[in-house]
Amino acid sequence: MSSTYGPNSVAAERLLDDLDHLDPGAIAALAAAGGGSTGTAGDDPDVAARVEARGRLREVAKRAARLGPVRAIGDEVAAWASSTSHWFPAGVAGGGESTAEIGPRMAAVPIVLDAAYAVVLEDLLEDDELDLLLGPWEQVVGSPFGERAPGDGDGDVMRGDESRADALDDGDWLAADDGDDDDGDGPG
Repeated sequence: MSSTYGPNSVAAERLLDDLDHLDPGAIAALAAAGGGSTGTAGDDPDVAARVEARGRLREVAKRAARLGPVRAIGDEVAAWASSTSHWFPAGVAGGGESTAEIGPRMAAVPIVLDAAYAVVLEDLLEDDELDLLLGPWEQVVGSPFGERAPGDGDGDVMRGDESRADALDDGDWLAADDGDDDDGDGPG
């Protein structure tokens, strides 16, 4: 396994794989969560809070010597945003139809970057920051950190700060063993 994205490379690669397979509806939902093109940013306190949190991410990455992994995942998101090769199966879109799909991707980029950077910096961020930055992604796509426990209606996702013993005590036996051998100690 590559460690391009730090200790959370498995989760980062899951996020990027999910990103490559998003349908137009999911992309529009992510764009809307970020204020999209409808101008809702001023009406949504989470949008303003995410803007504030983004200001802190660079300092966190710099202090922890993680600018390389942050840049690497950011480059992947940028490549996705400017590409339309994942939108249609071969032969479905003719001519310039696929280029019309770049706009929604560009509108979704802030939310996608929030999630991508939060994955790379997961062990360095507070729980409320993680929830803020990953929340829209998890609502639309799911968690890049693994499976949700069956019957777990609250949507909690096991991240690096939750121990396997705690998950077993709570009866979340599937969340405790997601099969990826990630010890959950976050990026490093």
